[in-house]
Amino acid sequence: MSELKEIIITEEEYRRHLKERLRLTNPAVAEEVERVGFPFLFASGSELLRSYILHETEFISSLPDGLKVPDRGYAWYMFSQSVREIHVESSRIVVKYEPMDDYKLPFKRFYI
Repeated sequence: MSELKEIIITEEEYRRHLKERLRLTNPAVAEEVERVGFPFLFASGSELLRSYILHETEFISSLPDGLKVPDRGYAWYMFSQSVREIHVESSRIVVKYEPMDDYKLPFKRFYI
């Protein structure tokens, strides 16, 4: 097992990322992005938030070659096994995780 790692995502940096990623130019849509909070995004299983966390932790690139995964759902399933703590607040998310040497594969490629 590896050492415990931590990622802190602030509301400001995530919103900046969303605006760039979604290329938001419509003020009405940009305003909607401003109203959505971390608790909602996390509880609803936001694909964009999960992708951002996977990217920022460099989780996929840290997997052994035999475990390279084709989609983010599968990668999130693997990453979730290494999560030790999650703190979700309105202005930030803190994820503490410990990369593992061995991950359990999902049943029949079904993601819980």
